[in-house]
Amino acid sequence: MLNWNLFAKPLFTLALSVSLIYGQDSLKAKIKNLEALAKQGKSAVPAIAAYQRDADPNVRFAAAEALIEAGGVESADALRVSCEDGAPEIQRVSVAGIVNFYKPGYVKKGIRAKLTAVGDKITRNAEEPVIDSFVQARPEDIAAVRKVLVNGASREAKLQAAQALGTLRAKSALTDLYPLLKTKDDAMMLASLRAIEIAGDKAAASETIFLLRDLNDRIQARAISINGVFRNEAALPDLAEVFARGRSAQSRAAALEAIGLIGAAESRGLLEQNLDNRDDKLRGSAAEGIGRIGVAELTGKLEALYQGEGSQRARLGQAFALVKLGKLEGAEFSPLTYLFNSLNSAVWHDYAESYLRELSRQDEVRAALRAKVGAATKSEKIGLARILGAEGKAGDREAVDALAHDRDTAVAEEGIKAARALGARLP
Repeated sequence: MLNWNLFAKPLFTLALSVSLIYGQDSLKAKIKNLEALAKQGKSAVPAIAAYQRDADPNVRFAAAEALIEAGGVESADALRVSCEDGAPEIQRVSVAGIVNFYKPGYVKKGIRAKLTAVGDKITRNAEEPVIDSFVQARPEDIAAVRKVLVNGASREAKLQAAQALGTLRAKSALTDLYPLLKTKDDAMMLASLRAIEIAGDKAAASETIFLLRDLNDRIQARAISINGVFRNEAALPDLAEVFARGRSAQSRAAALEAIGLIGAAESRGLLEQNLDNRDDKLRGSAAEGIGRIGVAELTGKLEALYQGEGSQRARLGQAFALVKLGKLEGAEFSPLTYLFNSLNSAVWHDYAESYLRELSRQDEVRAALRAKVGAATKSEKIGLARILGAEGKAGDREAVDALAHDRDTAVAEEGIKAARALGARLP
């Protein structure tokens, strides 16, 4: 959620108390009228839009805020006009307003609401706002934000647009984001990398290979992640170099994780060498890579490692590999059950969900998971809803429907999202 400090205060030097009289209508009167109109909702959008061409930027800014407050598709249409305003802060709030249409809560509602100005710090975490996979932003809205990215009135307006395009999963905007990767502006580079990781593909990942050795740890880490997520084999030589000579343990671990994600046969030797590494992160990444390559002859070794493993991080990777290699038993202490039960862990939930999502591309795995729904905990049901929403097929509709009608409202909410995602993806 953005939390915006008054844009008008730092940018528009005239305080609202200054009376700029246009006939009998003062600045204060106009803004008061906009406040009243905003409370009427989308029916008032035409009246609010009349202020978008006002000579005073304070009024135009208040009009953009009022449109966000009013809501509805009509407001999103009108905000595209404000995106073309010459005042950078009006562009910024208008871009944020368009995102808010698709991701309610992205902007706190209310005239002159407090919103944090777009920060330069972008961190990779689960709280990064992004629209649901079944939501499709309209091409005209994406186009308006792209114009701000390319021709914005300030660096901050362009940064707002770059972040917004990531949140909107704007794959069509990737070509406008690539040039940012070659700037000296770390925040712009990170915003572009975030958008690529959310909306990109293997071709987009290839645009980031040159950043695998960037001196900014955050930029390097995101580039490594992107090439792993999209399984970009072209990045393997650089990733192997980072693993061999990385300047930190974190970069080396990230590089091996990406190599494991790619799972190319040519990496087998490197991965096999690290199955017994003293570092649990490396053991886990090496195991999952072996599973993706499909090295069946190492099943016995992986089973022995799994049984004796003391680190949950490494054991999760080993469990994933064993399921990948065909160990689909649903017994109490089986690798698949271990992964499913790990959905209850606050620390390891994301790893478990990610592994199960990939494994669920196999029909047999989804069938085994569906069989666990009846005795599943709240966290397990929520995780399963997300997994089936992303990877489910027609045969999973009944299970998803059951989750959508669960007594627990949090489970039901995720089940409904899964049903919508399934419906959007399947005939």
